[in-house]
Amino acid sequence: MIMDLHNHTTYSYDGSNTPEEIIENAIAHNLDIVGICDHQFSVRERLTEYIRHIRLCRDKYAGRIRVMCGLEIGMRPSPPDLLPSVSDELDYCLFECLDSPRGEDLYEFLEWRRLFKCKAGLAHTDIFSLSARYRLNMLNVLKSYNIFWEINISGNYPYYYDFLTNEEKRRAVAESGITLTIGSDTHWIREYNDSKIKKANALAELLGNPLVFGEGI
Repeated sequence: MIMDLHNHTTYSYDGSNTPEEIIENAIAHNLDIVGICDHQFSVRERLTEYIRHIRLCRDKYAGRIRVMCGLEIGMRPSPPDLLPSVSDELDYCLFECLDSPRGEDLYEFLEWRRLFKCKAGLAHTDIFSLSARYRLNMLNVLKSYNIFWEINISGNYPYYYDFLTNEEKRRAVAESGITLTIGSDTHWIREYNDSKIKKANALAELLGNPLVFGEGI
């Protein structure tokens, strides 16, 4: 199953395409699963409208591609406490930049994550850097708290390239059993990199831990 769970639309301040355009672009590139995952701080009070819109898209494109409704939640600084209350309406959340010096404390985040009913993962986060900072094994933490890790191909984060070339880190991820997802972080479909998406999906399959959504989602 070829997935891309990190796409921004006009619901985000930096998105250039509608949800329908993002989905049709994914179909054109023969993806099996596409996730709309707009910024929480851009969606704001339109959250109900946003979720309804993506759900309508899911029904509209059923049989052609699986459409997932996600939300990217910024951790610089901590986001609003109301978000867990709507998490049961989402398929997943991506918590971004937890490794930032301005990010939420890891232990506070882990307690907050427990409140979310949907699948949850880390985006734009160097989990190996977090391990060093907190002197713990983040792979064990992610496994224990049922948190997936996104392989983000946008090219804006050096840890991604380090992971691609570091055999020891890839082996550690494979042995840990943590779940992986793939995200393009698309903001404009004209820049979509189909080749990188498919290579990243192949890597997740090789490591043996790609995220699987139930048939009911």
